[in-house]
Amino acid sequence: MIAIVMQVILAIFILVGGFIKLLRIPFQVEHWQHYQYPLWFMSVIGFIELIGAIGMIGGIWNRYLAVGSGVLFVLIMIGALHAHIFRAHQSIVMIIPAMICLILSILVIIKNLTFA
Repeated sequence: MIAIVMQVILAIFILVGGFIKLLRIPFQVEHWQHYQYPLWFMSVIGFIELIGAIGMIGGIWNRYLAVGSGVLFVLIMIGALHAHIFRAHQSIVMIIPAMICLILSILVIIKNLTFA
């Protein structure tokens, strides 16, 4: 049950982030410019996040979808942490959401791989 709650929370959080990127909400565009990535890449990441969130929800019924989406999220969150810390030189407070998603993703992977 706790794995399902983690998956739903993670999926909703990533889904919202994906829509914010795809809709090019002004504050996200501003952040993206600080990361020094092209804006088309923001749309690509937003689309990947949407696909991953759908997979994470599907993972409620198929643990392999949850594991796959979890791995995808781990990769995206590592990239997000890199962008915040090394590209934009932001404060530690700015990495908290990405760190939480990274930790939740790892927990979802572990929980679904150790499910007997």
